[in-house]
Amino acid sequence: MTGKWIGSFIPQHVSNRVLLGGYRMFSLFGVPRFIRERHYRENRIWLEGPEGPFKNAANGFIENQAEWRRIRFGVGRRCNMAYAGCEIIAAYNAKKALDGQGSGTCMAELIRVFEARGAALWGAFGTTPTAIAAYFRENGFSVETAYGEDVFAVEEIGCKYDVMTATAYNDKNDINAQINTVCMTRNQDGNYVLHNAYRRDEKGRYRESAPYESLQEAAACISGGKSKLIYLIGIEKKEE
Repeated sequence: MTGKWIGSFIPQHVSNRVLLGGYRMFSLFGVPRFIRERHYRENRIWLEGPEGPFKNAANGFIENQAEWRRIRFGVGRRCNMAYAGCEIIAAYNAKKALDGQGSGTCMAELIRVFEARGAALWGAFGTTPTAIAAYFRENGFSVETAYGEDVFAVEEIGCKYDVMTATAYNDKNDINAQINTVCMTRNQDGNYVLHNAYRRDEKGRYRESAPYESLQEAAACISGGKSKLIYLIGIEKKEE
């Protein structure tokens, strides 16, 4: 009973700013360097191989996180990209949307970067979403952020940016359902598309979501219609 009460209390009563502050505290100590370097070498071999998870990439975006169990991230038996890699995949997909570049080596490097700065509880809790914003700022992109409860700021980012990452509770009534981060892009019609949100086509292959007319609708459907937006990051290239 206590666990259920706490699970419902956090998404309903704890502010998103406080929640992400806690996330940042969990990420104060990075994954040890010798582990990061070992993961980088091992991940590159697997990611660049013909049987690696990129073989099912749709339009260059990663949509198939569940198939990334062999890719290492963090410390511990359960720490791999299938279990805890959604933030890094969202960052990769955003980068792919912005500059069109992506490869196994690029992903291996991205994992190493976030293991050093951002891995929450050494990767057991994934990556703190604020580390995504910091990464893009440090690499020369324009970045704006908004907490989910600030509806005006969220809508402003949604109108201004074509590439975003969105972090949300999978279940707005239960934190035990965990938190998910996805990349969100706007298509030519101005609609919002989710990447790596566990959508499948008629053949069972992972794919991007159907387009949503509003950002709020897309955010609510990150995990089957029960989601609640925590944090939105708008990203674009700086003008030369």
